[in-house]
Amino acid sequence: MAYATVQDMMLRYSEAEILEVTTPPGQEYGQIDQAKVQAALNDATDEMDGYLRRRYQTPVPVVPAKMVSVCCALARFNLCESGYVIAGEKVTDAHKGALAWLRGVSAGSIVLEGELQANTSENWAEYQGRPIAYQGRFG
Repeated sequence: MAYATVQDMMLRYSEAEILEVTTPPGQEYGQIDQAKVQAALNDATDEMDGYLRRRYQTPVPVVPAKMVSVCCALARFNLCESGYVIAGEKVTDAHKGALAWLRGVSAGSIVLEGELQANTSENWAEYQGRPIAYQGRFG
């Protein structure tokens, strides 16, 4: 389940914008391609989980408002870059801000509020290095 909904996208960015980014060039505007928006939200959620699972068990059960905003920003950028519309400066800046926030959560400098369980699995922080192939004078 995505951290945001199609309705969240329309509330933040307007129905007209979502319609524009989901309508192929040359076609008349009709209805929002909800499947395309949902796919972008699912992709954004997967991307977010990649950062979040460093500190928290995913999927996060109680989604803070900031996570909804970040999910929408990532999905909006991905929709723009899907080939129908080129992401403008405002969209790109929001995408960069969302990624910066996720890096902060992953690093531990930003803490998600709420009843979230830390990721305590046995291998969440394992380091896996490359095997040493060099057997020189120190090996």
